[in-house]
Amino acid sequence: MLFIGTTADDKNALRVAAHRGQLFTVARGIYSDEPVIDPAQTIQNNFLAIVGKILPSWHLSYSTAATLSSINGFVFVSATSTTHSPLLLPGLKFIRNRDLPYPEIDWIEAPTRVASSLLQEPGPVKVAVSSPLQTVFECLCASKSYPEKTLPESKILELIQSLGQVDRERAQAFAARNNLKSEYWQFTDLMEKLRFSGNVQIAKRREFKLFFYGWEIGQLTGLSSEYRFEYSPSWKTELSPQLPLNLRPAYESRQMPAFFENMLPEGWMESQLQASFKIAEEDAFGLLATGQKYLSNLTLRPSNLEAFEVTYDTLQLRLSDLVPEPSNVLTVQDHIIEQNNLQDVLRGLGAKGPVRVSGVQAKLPVSLTMSTSFLPILELGVLGNSCSHIIKYQSPTFPNMVENEWATMELARRAGLNVATVRMIESSNTTDLFNERALLIERYDVPDRRDLDEMRPNLKLALQEDMASLLNLTRSEKYRTSAENVARALVDLKLSQEDLWLYFSHLVFSWFVGNGDLHAKNISVIKWLIPGKLGSYPDIFGSTYSPIYDLLNTRVYLPGDKFAIMINGRNDKIKKKDFLAVATRWGGTKIQVTQIMQELALSIQENIVEVLKLSQLSPDLSQAYKDIVAINIASILD
Repeated sequence: MLFIGTTADDKNALRVAAHRGQLFTVARGIYSDEPVIDPAQTIQNNFLAIVGKILPSWHLSYSTAATLSSINGFVFVSATSTTHSPLLLPGLKFIRNRDLPYPEIDWIEAPTRVASSLLQEPGPVKVAVSSPLQTVFECLCASKSYPEKTLPESKILELIQSLGQVDRERAQAFAARNNLKSEYWQFTDLMEKLRFSGNVQIAKRREFKLFFYGWEIGQLTGLSSEYRFEYSPSWKTELSPQLPLNLRPAYESRQMPAFFENMLPEGWMESQLQASFKIAEEDAFGLLATGQKYLSNLTLRPSNLEAFEVTYDTLQLRLSDLVPEPSNVLTVQDHIIEQNNLQDVLRGLGAKGPVRVSGVQAKLPVSLTMSTSFLPILELGVLGNSCSHIIKYQSPTFPNMVENEWATMELARRAGLNVATVRMIESSNTTDLFNERALLIERYDVPDRRDLDEMRPNLKLALQEDMASLLNLTRSEKYRTSAENVARALVDLKLSQEDLWLYFSHLVFSWFVGNGDLHAKNISVIKWLIPGKLGSYPDIFGSTYSPIYDLLNTRVYLPGDKFAIMINGRNDKIKKKDFLAVATRWGGTKIQVTQIMQELALSIQENIVEVLKLSQLSPDLSQAYKDIVAINIASILD
């Protein structure tokens, strides 16, 4: 088994273990638990996993990406890094190259599993590699210094032949944005040899204009699997680092921009929409087009959608006004839709334009209003009416999930954390869809109705963005980041010290309560915009850490569930020093870290019995919840 440390502590521990004879050195930083007779052969046999571990920010390119092997002892890797000196290992020479201006990266799993420490089980290693289309163009680039970078024409023909139809259609756009004109002419010559040119069909062009309230942000265009986004000339606020405001176009690539990709539904919700609207699994644009209305009053408007058809989302009734005591259950009238089950609801939405809510759980956007008999009414939040709240139903797989989430959110609220307002609700007109308790979450990213109608001077409008979008991660990559990467992004946004410590408290609290679902999409910031005067475009006022949402003790359902986000290279058995490594990113000290941890732990310990009782979580789950919290707090503070 191979051992390659990822943190400084792990690397040092492995070095000491090798010095003591517990491990055997393959090369610097690479160890094995078996005697190494031929280091060069060991590295050759496991080079994919080794690349993934020792060069995590680089990707395989050129002939190495095509063959997934070395040629004459050379391995070619690329990145935007300015470091280009070769890296030498026994039997291999890694040649580092500057990447293309607009690279396309895929991920593969290495056949070798690697452990990062002596106490860790070996785990899979993901390796970045140039996309098939990029690999073809890289192998068409002339190279005098290293002829091994390219492949014979017969092999390049095989690569082109293996390309999918979509890649062949978009080859010209890829070559144009990466300034590969001569390589493109070579590509077309080879295509002619393979007689592919006559079979190419141009995909239908699809366009949407993106609006924030009534202001046009820009235009998203899709052609086959090519995406292009361009800001409107008057828009003043950058949506994300991947969509820079000063570029025209701001984005052009085969992958949907992370800002839009992270709007999409996931899991069960995604599969239901694909089935209902007959959308191919790979058609992300088609999935995006199933909903024109998104959170933060963002709308994707096709050319035939008029502005008067869109009702902006506002708050008319606040949960705290209806039910001041969070533990009381609110009774509502369910007027969401005629169908009795969630599948039929989704299939029946059609052109009503529901607010699209991302995530895996079964949830619906709703408006909360008051009937003439003074009973709260829930209706579906669609284009024609406001969406002020989100309803989450009980899970068919995990019992008492509503009670679990309410209890965890209430513990966080009592600990002084800024959390979304939630209430447990029951319906006065029970249906198959609404036959037991649900959770109602109040949106914090929409203004009061009167404030928006009157455009009051102190009005600030919220544009929320999660960390998956800010870190340019796709939905499938939401677990592939670290608490330190998030901290860096928050510091770059110039969040206040108070907000940075709220993020830190979010991490610690989640660890204490066994919340294994704190991934990049469950961490967000709000960019506050001030409406412009006399119809002008809004200006950014500043950014803050968003109220905390989606808190749940997942370990009561999945014993041993590991943390979703890596902290100092760990997602299990996390210690105080690991959390300290995050806080040091903004100058946090050990004294501050210890104080916050102790205050959070004390609040949880003082409130957990009462909160779990009020939640009516089942006795067995309540006991499991308390046991998990006791163990996690002791692991940090004892």
